[in-house]
Amino acid sequence: MPIKCIVSLALIGINLIGCSGLNYVDVASTNQNSRVNYLVIHATSALFQESLSLLSTPNPNPVSSHYLVPYSDDPTYKEDDLRVYRLVSEERRAWHAGLSQWGNEIALNDRSIGIEIVNDFKCQNVGNLNANPDSIELECSFPSYPKTQIDLVLSLIKEILKRHPEIDPVDIVAHSDIAPARKSDPGPNFPWEEFYNHGIGAWYEISDFNEQLNKLKKQLPSVLEVQCALSIYGYPVELTGVQDRQSQFAVRAFQLHFRPSNYTGLIDEETIAILYALNKKYRSELADDKTSCKNYSGE
Repeated sequence: MPIKCIVSLALIGINLIGCSGLNYVDVASTNQNSRVNYLVIHATSALFQESLSLLSTPNPNPVSSHYLVPYSDDPTYKEDDLRVYRLVSEERRAWHAGLSQWGNEIALNDRSIGIEIVNDFKCQNVGNLNANPDSIELECSFPSYPKTQIDLVLSLIKEILKRHPEIDPVDIVAHSDIAPARKSDPGPNFPWEEFYNHGIGAWYEISDFNEQLNKLKKQLPSVLEVQCALSIYGYPVELTGVQDRQSQFAVRAFQLHFRPSNYTGLIDEETIAILYALNKKYRSELADDKTSCKNYSGE
């Protein structure tokens, strides 16, 4: 067969392949939005190389995240400059949240972006659950976050929010917020207030805090009312009316995020005032609805 015939057949084959797909008509519907409604901040509890391996290669407990952010002084980080590692496309589901809940949403992997920040924190249970089942007895060490690492995370989140403006401030959460009984990350050293000052996430107004604190001097709410207020903000907590273990974990997660100077998990006036101030700012419609939780009277 002449060479020109082979070329001709080859060209025909290419054309056939090129025309074999469906002929689509693209009409962009207005009835859609992004699948991404949440941004979850994690800490790795390991150094960079171990974290990267765990999040990107096969292992007995497969986990992943969309991004991994190292820090320069990590002895296992060998690069000259500090860079964000992209492990999963934002359009795909990463396995970072596990059993989780925020508000009425469960299994947040389906609708969130996960950022893992390299931070070798450690927590261990030092108590005897059989002897004292209703108390938190965790002992944790939380290293600080270097400024260069935090600056890199700030830049990353600002870019994510440009792509996903649907993410509300209250839906930029800690791993501990959405799984309080299991997780403590990113811990009390993560600078949530600084991020808020850069337009990222939620924080309370000091005037609202002082107003709520003055109200609390006249009358403290019941445990049930505080549990309800936590639930209104988004925390997964059962309304039992007692400071049981699950309630303390929810309070502890709240304190890790919004009152990191003291995160015992026990309810106190300062914690309640911050919680009520946040609900006034971000959840006023729910907080004003007395049917949101039975017997809730926070204003």
